Amino acid sequence: MWMARRSLEREYLDDHTPPQAVVDEVYWFLGAINRWLGGTRATLRRFEELSRGWTPGARIRVLDVASGGGDHARAIIRWGRAQGFDLHVTALDVSLSALHCAKRRSAPNDRLRFVCADVHQAPCRDGAFDYVICALFFHHLTDDEAVQMLRSFNRLATRGIVVNDLVRRWRHYAWSWLFTRPFNAVLRNDGPLSVRRAFRPDELMPLARRAAMTWLSIETHFGHRMTLAGDRPSPRGGQASSESRRPVSSGGGGP
Repeated sequence: MWMARRSLEREYLDDHTPPQAVVDEVYWFLGAINRWLGGTRATLRRFEELSRGWTPGARIRVLDVASGGGDHARAIIRWGRAQGFDLHVTALDVSLSALHCAKRRSAPNDRLRFVCADVHQAPCRDGAFDYVICALFFHHLTDDEAVQMLRSFNRLATRGIVVNDLVRRWRHYAWSWLFTRPFNAVLRNDGPLSVRRAFRPDELMPLARRAAMTWLSIETHFGHRMTLAGDRPSPRGGQASSESRRPVSSGGGGP
């Protein structure tokens, strides 16, 4: 019963700014987990689906909200280049420490820029991006905040969104507790707590409905991840992507 409901206990990084060395270790760890356990691949999988309707060589503008160490932003640019698309990513984060870390880990790239701002007050117009992405952030939010966040994403993106986050499971909690033991106190606290705060697919999908974004679908992935993603319906009532959608699926077969 302990994991039956989300924990709403605040994570340390929600309310504190630790020394830069601690922040760097946190984002190094998250980047490694994303690479080794498929977190980044989950986002790229959904972009592979969404890109089926793109024109070769198309310029695609992406906003990466709560970009952290910039791992997803860099990965999407590399993926786009390999697939023949011209992806430009704006990495947005409210934390200057996170952006300092991301900039140091990123080679100069005219397709990647960094902005320090809250997404609800971001200095960009409605519809400024084709897609909005977000990874490992929704578990920090309450249900109402998640709905508000989705509505902000819908306002900023003209084509679609990809949200990537943890799935709340006992096994995931145990692995998170074990993997964070060798690292700093922030990771040892926030890592397992992130799992306790995470949604399950049947909890996140109703929030998309509350946000009036029924065109989104959920897929689960290896490594206890899920993605909430989709193309906005076209003005004629069809989907922006030719792929059919379903409310909930088990695309990646996560354990």
